[in-house]
Amino acid sequence: MVFLFNLLSFLIPTQLGFHLNFLTSTVFGFKIDYLIPTIYLTDIIIFLLLFFNIKKIKFKLFTTLLFVSFIIINVLVSQYKIPSIYKWIKVSEMILLGLLIIKSKNFKVFDNFIKPLSYSIFIACFLGIVQWLLGKTIGGPFYLLGERSFRLGDPGISAFNMLGTEMLRPYAFFSHPNSFAGFLLVFSIFFIKFKNLFNKKYFYILSILIITNLLLTFSLNVFLTIFILILIYVNPYLNYTFLFIDFGSRTFSHRIELLKSSLHLIKQNFFVGVGLNNFIPNLVKVSNGFLNSWELQPVHNIYLLIFSETGIIGLMLFVYLLIRSFIFSKGIKVYIFSLYAILITGLSDHYWITLQQNILLFTFVLALSLTSKKK
Repeated sequence: MVFLFNLLSFLIPTQLGFHLNFLTSTVFGFKIDYLIPTIYLTDIIIFLLLFFNIKKIKFKLFTTLLFVSFIIINVLVSQYKIPSIYKWIKVSEMILLGLLIIKSKNFKVFDNFIKPLSYSIFIACFLGIVQWLLGKTIGGPFYLLGERSFRLGDPGISAFNMLGTEMLRPYAFFSHPNSFAGFLLVFSIFFIKFKNLFNKKYFYILSILIITNLLLTFSLNVFLTIFILILIYVNPYLNYTFLFIDFGSRTFSHRIELLKSSLHLIKQNFFVGVGLNNFIPNLVKVSNGFLNSWELQPVHNIYLLIFSETGIIGLMLFVYLLIRSFIFSKGIKVYIFSLYAILITGLSDHYWITLQQNILLFTFVLALSLTSKKK
């Protein structure tokens, strides 16, 4: 089992997967990635972990029945049932993985999570810098690990202006530079915590690579989060509430439109939502302002997205899980600050609950917080 945990941790930043295109749902005639059921290599490893260790997980009958009942109701109200069923399977998978981490007495945070993950982060950071230098993806063996194929100037590809020159923001193996930056931020919190367990040269080299990639991703979301985390670290009694949006370029009005749409959907479907993974299909009911395929996205706020798709019931369950995670973390800073980083970046993006790599990292953080393991 230890080997499978190590392998899973190493592969978290990758997104090699098999897309079930025959189950694809379209919106406005566009294929939407979020709606395509996908079996990732990491899913297969999780399945093997669960297959060999499912007996370690104890299920409470009443809680399980309530959970399954809510899933059935949520799927029934959804317009696109296949994407909803797929996402509920994903949620169930992550819950089981989290429970397995909690129940695994031999699981070591450094040996079975941070150390193997650092190796793939090293590769991802190297890849990100090369993408930035070339203005395109590399392909080859990196494609097999989930690197997308694109170049600077392609529609929907993120870039930033550097001294008057358009430069590609690094994606590495991720679907967007922002999700890459958010992932690096949370990993860095663990990396700093366990710095004394790494070889010094390796620690400094990887630190330089991470900082370089964070700067090149040009993620305002993450930059602001880092600033807030520093404030909290300096004075933990400060109690800030921040809601920020990336003001750079055309995406601002698009995000505002998504925000308005989510509020309309919440108002119309307050208790159980529009159905998990059904935010995008329901955009057409509340707005006609989305004309391009790249604009058909979930609202850039994990709380509003959960509220929109699962109603007040789903949101309350999510908040309950977060509260328990903070309580059971017992004040251990690596978990507290990792949760802060996820929850603050989650105010202005959705990748923590929509993209495979970030979902997995979020799951590990929640599970480890609930165990309050120190090593």
